[in-house]
Amino acid sequence: MRIQFPLLVFTLLCSAALISCKNYSVSVNDKTVYTPAPLFKNYQIADEKLKVCVEQTISDLNITKAEELIRLNCSNAGITSVAGLDKFFALAELNLANNQLSDISELGKLGRTEVLVLTNNQIKNPAPLLNLLHLQTLDLTGNPNMACKDLYQLAQNLASLKPQLKLPEHCKKSG
Repeated sequence: MRIQFPLLVFTLLCSAALISCKNYSVSVNDKTVYTPAPLFKNYQIADEKLKVCVEQTISDLNITKAEELIRLNCSNAGITSVAGLDKFFALAELNLANNQLSDISELGKLGRTEVLVLTNNQIKNPAPLLNLLHLQTLDLTGNPNMACKDLYQLAQNLASLKPQLKLPEHCKKSG
């Protein structure tokens, strides 16, 4: 029993050291015993400002797989396109407020999205949002040229979830 106890303690200490150093390579006697997974880079995003935002988030959160990126805040970034963002299919929360978006067709591929903020953009066609069946919060205020018909359909589709929907002023039904 005395021999096993020091081995157990040594194993636990080594495990704790490896876990706490997950972002660093660990070497023993000049032999690498652990190398962290590299940051995720297998994606192409057309809009340079969106690309910079995604790269920064990946770096800050040490994202090594596309599905690890579940929250992204790229508000006030001057983004004009979301092309390529569909690679991050696990996004649950996405904030693209105060940009210059007009085409959001790629967002319809983000089926796990629960929170989507698209305030103060130039979106006209909200139809891609009809594919987002898990939305709990959607903010579309400040999109003055948005067509309302698909928004009413979206509200019906999501009614059982009782989501918080903020529609553009001209799409709010009276009464």
